[in-house]
Amino acid sequence: MSSLPVTQGDYSAASFKAPTPRQVLRVALNLKFLIDKVIPIASDVNQVTCQNSRILNHKVIQLARGACGGNHNDRESLRKYQSVLLFALLKVSGWYAELSIKELHNADLYKLRSIAAQHLCKIIIEFEENVDLHYLFLQMLLRRYSMNENDVDSEPLSVVELATDMHATTVISASGFQRCLAWLWRGWIIQAPDEPTTFVRDATISSMSFKAHFSPERIKTPKYQNILQIFFSVLFLFLYTLVVNDKDSTHVEPFDLVEVVFYCFTLGNLIDEALKIYYIGFAYLAFWNVFNDTLYTIITVSFVLRAVSLGLVSSKYSAESWDMLSYRILSCAAPFIWSRLLLYLESVQFVGLMLVVLKFMMTESIVFFVMLLLVMLGFLQGFIGLDASDGSIDITGPIMKNLVMTVVGAGGFDTFKSFAPPYAAILWYCYCFIVTVILLNILIALYSNAYQKVVENASDEYMALMSQKTLRFIRAPDENVFVPPFNIIEIALKPLEYIISEKHFERITHFIMCVIYSPTLLVVAISEVRIAKRIQYNRMAKLQDDANETDEVWNLTDGFVDNGSNLFFEESNGGIHDTRAKNSKAVKKQLEAERADPHFSVPSEWHKNVKQSVQPVQEGFQTGVGWELFDLYNQAETRYKKSEKKVEELTQAVNELIALVKESRSKPE
Repeated sequence: MSSLPVTQGDYSAASFKAPTPRQVLRVALNLKFLIDKVIPIASDVNQVTCQNSRILNHKVIQLARGACGGNHNDRESLRKYQSVLLFALLKVSGWYAELSIKELHNADLYKLRSIAAQHLCKIIIEFEENVDLHYLFLQMLLRRYSMNENDVDSEPLSVVELATDMHATTVISASGFQRCLAWLWRGWIIQAPDEPTTFVRDATISSMSFKAHFSPERIKTPKYQNILQIFFSVLFLFLYTLVVNDKDSTHVEPFDLVEVVFYCFTLGNLIDEALKIYYIGFAYLAFWNVFNDTLYTIITVSFVLRAVSLGLVSSKYSAESWDMLSYRILSCAAPFIWSRLLLYLESVQFVGLMLVVLKFMMTESIVFFVMLLLVMLGFLQGFIGLDASDGSIDITGPIMKNLVMTVVGAGGFDTFKSFAPPYAAILWYCYCFIVTVILLNILIALYSNAYQKVVENASDEYMALMSQKTLRFIRAPDENVFVPPFNIIEIALKPLEYIISEKHFERITHFIMCVIYSPTLLVVAISEVRIAKRIQYNRMAKLQDDANETDEVWNLTDGFVDNGSNLFFEESNGGIHDTRAKNSKAVKKQLEAERADPHFSVPSEWHKNVKQSVQPVQEGFQTGVGWELFDLYNQAETRYKKSEKKVEELTQAVNELIALVKESRSKPE
C-alpha cells in the first residue's frame, strides 16, 4: 500500500495531464458498450449488486479498465486515462437514468444498467483504496474533468461532486469515497491555490510547529467552519431570546448593546446569503436557503419598524404602536430560529436522518397538495356559483375559510345549513369525504412510504447528506474565510484593497483574522499538533495518515500514546517512543500468558485447516462462475486440461508413426 506524499510539491498535477473532453467522451462510450453487452436483459438487481457478483466479475472489471485505452507498456499512460474511469461511469449511469424516463417500456433494464455502472464505480474505488490511495483521492475522486456533450464541453466536475449531485448512494457509500470525504472534512486535502480543477495535500497537517497550525488558513477546513457556525447559531438564538423577552414596559427604549449585536448578526447573514446568490445564481436556492431568507426577512422588517418607532422615520402613528408591532413581528421568528439549529446539527447522525426523512416527506407531499389544490378550486367554484345564483355574492369569505379549515379537521356544517339547500349540503359532504377519507389517507401513505425508503437506506442517506454538507464548504472556497457575522469586517475592509498595496492588504487581513479567530485557532493548533504526532508515527511505520486513530482490542500493536506534552515544541519522539514501548509490552505480556500452559496454544495444522475450509470466493469471482460452482468448474477445467494433454500426446504419437511409415516407404527395398 503506497503512502501519501508529505509535501504539496509531491502532489503537483503538472506531470498528470488530464484527458481531453473528447477523450473522456470516448471512454464513456466504450463503457456504455460494455455495460450494454454485459447486461442484455433485465434481471434481479441483487445479482448485479451482490458481493462478488457473477455478472460484474473480475473479467468485466478488467474490461472496464481497458475501456480507457492508453499505452499498456507505459504505466503513466494507463493511469492518465484510467483517472477518468469513475467520472465516465457516473456519466454513463446518468445516461441510463435519462433513458429509463424517456423509454418507459425498457425502464427496468435501463435502471439496472444505471445501478450496474454505479456498482462498478464502488468496486473500483474499494480496489484502488488498497492499491494507491494517493491516486484514488487526488486523481480519480477529486480532480475535476469535463466531457464533450453535443459539441459543448461540460462544466468541470469531480467524481465527489457528480456522485453527490446525482444522489448516487451506491458510490457515496464506498469506503474509499467516505475516507476521501473524511480527509476533506478535516482539511487534510485542500484545493490547489493555482489550479481550480485539482486538489493537493495540506503540508501543515504533519508539522509539529504550533505556529504552522495557528493560521487563519485552517479556518477554511469544513470541520472548523461547521463548529463556528454551530457556535454562532446558538449565540444568535441566545441573543434573540434576550431581545424578545427583555421588553418589560410600554415605553419605547433606544437600541441597547444586545439588540445591536443581534441585528449585526442578522446583517452578516443577509450579506452572506446575498453574495452566494450573486455568485452562484438561483441554483443556490434550496429549502434551507429559503427558510433562512424568510427568517432574515422577518427580522429585517422588525428592525425597520423598530427604527420607525425611535423616530428615525416620520410617521403619523404613535411610536408605541410601531414598537409593539415590531416586537410582535419579531416574536413570529421564534419557530424559525429554533428550527434553524437543525441545519447546523445535521452532522449528528440522528438529526441528519431526521432531516432526510423530512425532506423525503416534503417531496412526497407535493402530489397531495397538487391534488388538494385542484379539489379545493373545483368545489370553491361550485360554492361561488351557488352563492351567485341569487344575483349577489354574500358568503364567499366564510366558504373559503371553511374549505381550508376542513383540511386540518376544523371545518363545520353551520355555514351551509341555510345556504342553497340541498345543493350546498351535497357539495359539502362530497368535499368532506374526498378530503378526509381519500386525500388525507393518501398523504399518510405517502409519508409512510417516504419514511420506509429512508429507514431502509438510513446509513447511505446519512452519508449522502454529509457529502452534500462537505461540498457546501469545498465548492466555493473564499480566499479569506469570514464566517458571518465576521463578514461585516470583511466588507468594512474592502475599500482598503483599492487604496493600499496587495501585500499590505493581505498582512492587515491576516492580522485581523488572527485576532478574531484567536480562541478558535488556539484550540485548533493544540488539537492538530497532537494529531501531527500520530501522523509522523504512522509515516515512520509506513502507514496511512489516518491509521491508529483508535486502539482496537483485537490488534495489540495499533493505537497511539499521546501524553499531551511538548505541544509548543517541535518534538514528536516522546509519543513515538511511548507507543512502541506500549506495543512491545502488550505483545510480551500476551505471549507470556499464552506460554504459561504448554498445552494452550493451537497446533500449526489448525491454521492450515482453517484456510482449507474457506470457500473459494475470490477464485469464483475472478472466473465469473461464483464460489458455489467453482469446485465443479475447477474439476471440469482440470479434466479438460488432462484430456487436452492426452490428445496432444496421441496426436504427437500419430504424427511420429506417420513419419516412420513415410520414412520406411521412402527407403529402397
